[in-house]
Amino acid sequence: MAVITISRQYGTGGIHIGRGIAEKLGYRFMYLDELTAACRKHGLEINLEHIEGRPPKIVERLFGLNRDKVRNTIQEVMKEAARAGDVVICGWGGQVLLKDHPGALHLRIVGSDESRTRHIMNSAGLPYAQANEIVKKTSRDQSLFSHFFFNVDFSDPKLYHTALNIDQTSREEIVETAAFMLEEIRQETAADG
Repeated sequence: MAVITISRQYGTGGIHIGRGIAEKLGYRFMYLDELTAACRKHGLEINLEHIEGRPPKIVERLFGLNRDKVRNTIQEVMKEAARAGDVVICGWGGQVLLKDHPGALHLRIVGSDESRTRHIMNSAGLPYAQANEIVKKTSRDQSLFSHFFFNVDFSDPKLYHTALNIDQTSREEIVETAAFMLEEIRQETAADG
C-alpha cells in the first residue's frame, strides 16, 4: 500500500504540490482538516492548524498540551491511512512517524528565502518586507516545532528520500518526479517481498 509524506518549508507551495501529486495518482490527500477529523475519532480534540509549524507557547506546554498524546494519536491516524494505502500526507511529521512503513516515499519541498518570499507575496498579497519576515519567522518556528514534537530537525535530509527545490524544479516536474520515485519504490518493495 503506497503512501507519500510531504514535508515543506513554508512558502514553497508544498500543500498545493501535495494535492497535485494526490490528484495525479488518484490518491487521497490528508492535511489539517483530514488529520483533525481523524484525531477527533480517536478522542483527541485539537486545533492542528493553530499549532502546526509553531513552537508551543509556555502556557500550552504547561497547561494542557500533552505532546505525547498528540504525537501518538497523529501517528495512529497516519498508520491507519498508510495501511489503507494510496494516500498523500502533508505535514505533521509523517516522515518521522511513518519512517519504517514499507513502500513509503518521504519528500521534502524546499526553496530559497527569496522564492518563498515571492510566493507568499503573490498568494497573500503582502508587501516584500512582511512576506520576508514571515519566511524568517516560520523557519525558526518550524525548527522549534519539529524538535518539540518529534525530537528531530525537519530540515535534516536524512529523513527523506529526496528534497525537491522549487528554485530548480517546477511544480509539474515535482509531481512527475514523485510519481516516478513512487513507482521505483513499489518495484523495490515487490522485489523484496
